[in-house]
Amino acid sequence: MIWLLKRLICWIRGYLYIMMVGGSPEHLINLCSGKGIVLWGLSYGLDKNKKQLGDEDVIYGYILLKDYRQLRPLVRKAKAVPYIKERHGFPFFLRHVIRRKVYYIGILLFCALVYTMSLYIWDISIEGGYKHTEEQLMEYLQTTGVYSGVKINSIDCPNIEENIRRDFTDIGWVSVEIKGTRLIVRIVETVIPKLNAETKKTTLRTAHLVATKDGIVNYIIVRSGTPKVELGSVVKKGDVLISGVVPVVADGETLVENKIVLADGDIKLRTYFDYEDSFSLKHNYPVYTSRKKTGYSFSLFGKKIFSHMPRNSYANYDIITEASTLKLVRNFYLPISFMKTTVSEYNIEEATYTEIEATTLANERLLRYLEKLTSQGITILEQRVEVKVENGTCKSAGKIIVEEPAWDYSPINDSEWRVLETDEHSGDNN
Repeated sequence: MIWLLKRLICWIRGYLYIMMVGGSPEHLINLCSGKGIVLWGLSYGLDKNKKQLGDEDVIYGYILLKDYRQLRPLVRKAKAVPYIKERHGFPFFLRHVIRRKVYYIGILLFCALVYTMSLYIWDISIEGGYKHTEEQLMEYLQTTGVYSGVKINSIDCPNIEENIRRDFTDIGWVSVEIKGTRLIVRIVETVIPKLNAETKKTTLRTAHLVATKDGIVNYIIVRSGTPKVELGSVVKKGDVLISGVVPVVADGETLVENKIVLADGDIKLRTYFDYEDSFSLKHNYPVYTSRKKTGYSFSLFGKKIFSHMPRNSYANYDIITEASTLKLVRNFYLPISFMKTTVSEYNIEEATYTEIEATTLANERLLRYLEKLTSQGITILEQRVEVKVENGTCKSAGKIIVEEPAWDYSPINDSEWRVLETDEHSGDNN
């Protein structure tokens, strides 16, 4: 530690690596010792790298800059001449900086610019989206004040997560984190069972729950109201499932009055969907040619400052854009982006599906339809769909057995809940 401190002091004050030749270098060293001038790292007849010089009257060593100025009277006595081989320390570094001040000012400005840019978000990444595209979520974030170029200290990650969960009910999990100048939003889309008040809105203050389709009651839980069906009941469209009329009965099972409420509960019916789909075996498909055109664009701080797009003269073409954001290190993105746009020509040719290809495509279309139903909270129990290929057409037809919340609100009529009272004291009592 003491050695390191001494080296630091020497560097701050400045020191020289000198070569003493001629006369008597030993006498010069003795004179320096007598004057309190410190010499260190002495080597006789060897250079700094321990390379033999062949001249035994040469001595190398280190001396402080302030002490070197005091050597002149001593040199005359010893007749040994010191030559400066190397210069070290802060005074020489400062002189070097002054000579190259433009270079070092540029380094300082660059460091200041990098630090300033590190205070902002320059790249937003969306991960895990399926139904919600990256463009849709980016537009949503922009409406909440989150965009490329926003200050990092103004971003509240927990608040962003809460807003996304609130405004996108089909997103079950959200994670928002900041890494460098990059904002990463990870989402998991899911279908979460919800209460009736969340799935179907109503302005009614009192109502029944009625069936919207024919079916069989597969699941029922009543929260408020009077159940009119039970598990396994067969219902028709319009039948009351949970009544909003709740009778109030006194002792002796005498009806006192009827209260009306907004019926609520979880109900699922076993129902079905009729499925029909068809397409021709003849179809068109693109065949890409070797002709293509490429354009480039450059943007700074989100504004396009250069763009070269070739004129497009193709009848049929696809446009593919590749964008990349410049970064210093892994998560340190800069507000500089490049885009490469490729326009590729293609010709349209006609082909015919084989029976196997048509059947595979029909099953893929059916699978997409089932996924759409599942995303709406419908449970697929069974599918009875048959695929046929005939007369140049592939047809799919059948039934899809499902379990779904096939219910809706229905207003309560006055006649359903009002109790007609009779006058018990009427008549002549005389």
